[in-house]
Amino acid sequence: MKKLLHLLLISFIFVCFTAQSQKNIWDENPSDSQVELDSLLTILPTSKGEKKLSLLNRIAEINWAIDPNKTLKYGSEALRLSIEFKNKDQEGLALINLCQGYLFNNIYDKALHYGLKSLEIRKALANDYDLAFTLRTLGWLYYDIGYYEKALEYHTQALIIHEKIGNKQRIAYSYNSIGIIHDAKGDYNLALFFFKKSLKLIKDSNNKDRIAETMKNMGICYRKINELNLAKKILESALDIESKIKYDNKKVYVLQELAIVHLKLKNYEECYSLLEESRAIIKVLGNKKELVLENDKIMSDYYLALNNYKEAFNFYIKYTNGKSEVFTSNKSEKLAEMRILYEAERRESEIKLLEQQRQLESQKRKSLLIGSLLLAIIGILVIASLWNNIKKKKAIYLQNHKLSKEKLKSQFLLQENLERRLDFQTKELTNLALFISQRTNIYKDLAKSLKNLKFTDLSVLKQDINALINEYTFKFDLNEDIQQFHANIETLQSDFLFRIKEKHPNLTNKDIQLAVQVKLKLSSKEIANINNISANSVEIGRHRLRKKLGLENKDNLVVYLENI
Repeated sequence: MKKLLHLLLISFIFVCFTAQSQKNIWDENPSDSQVELDSLLTILPTSKGEKKLSLLNRIAEINWAIDPNKTLKYGSEALRLSIEFKNKDQEGLALINLCQGYLFNNIYDKALHYGLKSLEIRKALANDYDLAFTLRTLGWLYYDIGYYEKALEYHTQALIIHEKIGNKQRIAYSYNSIGIIHDAKGDYNLALFFFKKSLKLIKDSNNKDRIAETMKNMGICYRKINELNLAKKILESALDIESKIKYDNKKVYVLQELAIVHLKLKNYEECYSLLEESRAIIKVLGNKKELVLENDKIMSDYYLALNNYKEAFNFYIKYTNGKSEVFTSNKSEKLAEMRILYEAERRESEIKLLEQQRQLESQKRKSLLIGSLLLAIIGILVIASLWNNIKKKKAIYLQNHKLSKEKLKSQFLLQENLERRLDFQTKELTNLALFISQRTNIYKDLAKSLKNLKFTDLSVLKQDINALINEYTFKFDLNEDIQQFHANIETLQSDFLFRIKEKHPNLTNKDIQLAVQVKLKLSSKEIANINNISANSVEIGRHRLRKKLGLENKDNLVVYLENI
């Protein structure tokens, strides 16, 4: 008796625990869920009231991927009790369980019906965990019928809620779901982006099944973009995990994907070995026709690669015959009905939206008419108030115009005066250059006279020296005048110096000095005297300057420099 009471106490604690943890089905390893299912089925017959309601929903939830018909059985009973006990939370869970059951049985219209009812209840309860759970389920429903944009919309909403909650595993699940949708749309690189984000979040978790599932999805994408070595590596890692957690159903998928990769890599023996291993597991699993079909298809491709056309044809016939059995006309009709239903809902939403837009347009037209009248009144008032100021503003404008003309005239006179001063200074600079040239000639004449002095007769020499002294009585400093000349050039020709340096940065200081003197229209002899060099050196310098400026023989050097 004591043992029985002890067992009942343990069972009660276990029930409470499972009721609290029913929101975490997608975070659990399948093997753990199976252990829990066996325990719940043991204590279900002795449960009553709302405790039984929680158990029914949990059992229905665990049976999603195991036996969808049992999900419908236990979910229907849970829905009946939840309505009886007016338990909205359990009613929402029962509805989503029924949605999942019908979804796994490809009865899409009923799945959508129960899914939307669950969504309505869970939005009202404002429980983020449960709301995201329902959004995720509806996302998979639309994925199954091929409406990927609608599926992406629901999974994105679930992701936003998971990020708000801050639960890494649920965020990772949403990333993986969004990646699967992009994979179905053919956006393989974008799918890989989301798979990698998912794997990064869950790689350190205890949910090995979820890690293996994400790796499998990544391997499929790598295979589709022909990154076969990467696909092989990551699928082998997924297979290792599935083997350890002993989830044979998903292990078959990984084995067959890995077989496709080895077939593409022309590793035919490895491919065949993987197919045989998956076929053996399928036999143990029992009624898994879709897995058998996939195996037959890969076998056909395998024999085709070996040029064994007979076996390839045999497996292909098995594949096509089996496919027609699995995808019956009944399923086709259900899928068509679901799509028609979806289109009808979409059209109804569009009609409502158009009606709202018409009403909005009508309100806009009324508002526009009232606004136009108000604007007209305001406009008349504004015009009336402005008209009185127009004459004043016109008078002010004319006065300002007159002042502007006088100001422009004054500026013109000032500019003309500046130009005259510039011309005067330029002429002054030219005169200074001529003066330096003349002074240089005097020095040369003096030097020549000194050379002609005769030292044979001292009296005659004395007379000649006195004559020279009398002739050259003025004193001047040649170097100082030349420096003054160049200083004046830098001042008066500063704009020209800036422009020629900017236009021809390859010119040396001597080239620029020569360019300024040529621009002043000084002769070669005058330039030679100013710089105390030979006339021949000036000509060579002029030739080098023309070459650096890129001038042809026909081009006038002075004109070119004046135009800079």
